[in-house]
Amino acid sequence: MDESIVCEPVARDARLVDRRRAAAYVGVTAGRFEQLVRDNVVPAPVMVDNKRRWPIALLDGARDAVIGTMPPVSAATPPDVRPCERDPAPALHELPDQAWFEQRARFVQRVRRSLLSGNEIRLLREFKLLKQTQISMFGYYGSFEALMVRGYIVEIARKPPSSRPLVTYRLTAQGEQVISVLKDEPVV
Repeated sequence: MDESIVCEPVARDARLVDRRRAAAYVGVTAGRFEQLVRDNVVPAPVMVDNKRRWPIALLDGARDAVIGTMPPVSAATPPDVRPCERDPAPALHELPDQAWFEQRARFVQRVRRSLLSGNEIRLLREFKLLKQTQISMFGYYGSFEALMVRGYIVEIARKPPSSRPLVTYRLTAQGEQVISVLKDEPVV
């Protein structure tokens, strides 16, 4: 959840809010908010100038429903305190833990010992088919991760949201060599 949005003052006359602000108001991420809309926990948006907007008054009920399903908050943090008014999280939580590093090391070893997977070959063929050295994709997939471990592509840009970012990958010289020897996919 983008906590800076929660901390922005909402004007009295701002009766409708966009998806990000509505999600922050309810207390969930934008992706989770979309899921709540699909599950009819949160009311459907109102269309204003071809844009989806949610009335703040209708979000109060959804906020209560979401808060009611959340685990109890520790006694140290009162439930009515906004994220910007809480004590900052300790720096320890900002870095991955040892288990993450071990899992990452196992993934790298597994990729280096294995042959290219079908998904990795399909992704490389996309570069060849589009005749481009860059591709942007929504989401972050294991096949791209494996191609980065192999040194065939590099990530050059990432745009929010963090749940499903727009990631741009660039082909490396080693990746171009692999693509040049790939046979074209047969037309069926």
